[in-house]
Amino acid sequence: MTHTTIIRSLLFVPAANEKLLASAIGRASDAVILDLEDGTHPSLKPEAREKLRSSIDRLKRASKLAAVRINGDWLTAVEDLTAAVVPGLDIVVLPKVEHPRDVQNLDSIVSELERRANSPENSVRFLLQIESAAALPRLYEIAAASPRIMGIMLGSEDYSLNVGCLPTPDALYYPSLMVLNAARAAGIQPIGFLASIAQLGSPEDFEAVLERAKTLGFRGAVIVHPKFIDVVNRCYTPTPAQLEEARMVIAMFEEALQNGQGAIKVGDLMVDKPVYERARQRLLEAGQ
Repeated sequence: MTHTTIIRSLLFVPAANEKLLASAIGRASDAVILDLEDGTHPSLKPEAREKLRSSIDRLKRASKLAAVRINGDWLTAVEDLTAAVVPGLDIVVLPKVEHPRDVQNLDSIVSELERRANSPENSVRFLLQIESAAALPRLYEIAAASPRIMGIMLGSEDYSLNVGCLPTPDALYYPSLMVLNAARAAGIQPIGFLASIAQLGSPEDFEAVLERAKTLGFRGAVIVHPKFIDVVNRCYTPTPAQLEEARMVIAMFEEALQNGQGAIKVGDLMVDKPVYERARQRLLEAGQ
């Protein structure tokens, strides 16, 4: 991610489920993903598409980012996008991405749909899901395939099914770090954690998973249950003390630079340029 405010929490909601949408609107997630893919039964997909415009309007009135996950096959994806690209849509989640051309073709389709909907040009961003081994050799090219791309994540369940493993931290470590590094190289947000998204344990257990992910470099998490929203937001919201420390590091290092010093001691911390840049990044990710 290149110096931008992060999206901390993204909550999946089946696009046809009115009860779960109403619940999500009252929760504290930064974004809600209206799911037209796995979360919606095939028999309900037409109804779900019809509800998208109204659901997106409701999310925007609640000051949430509105996202829609489309289906992976091309014919259904076009149907989904035709219904989803309306004023107010912020993000399209693209599942099962395996090639940069996938993203570029969908970019062209969305551009035309934005024009038809009188939406601002390039207002819709993409969040990519990597869900197969075939995508791994092309991860950087995929992550850099379009200026619409805001983030990328590993789909733990589908990826594990594809490679024949269980979605354990050990099995997910290698592909997760590949996704993370591709995201950083492309300057987009690396989203995710090293665990199964379907594992609905306690928020306390999940907090340890998130802290490990943050230490590795991930920012933000997609979740399937609202009980995890608060712990995700807390993990990716710097405390006032952390922000004040970052401001102090920045101010003291910039003063030292003007005095001809390239490294200084701030409390117990040796501050040189990488530490200074990390402090700046903390403020920028927090929207400051």
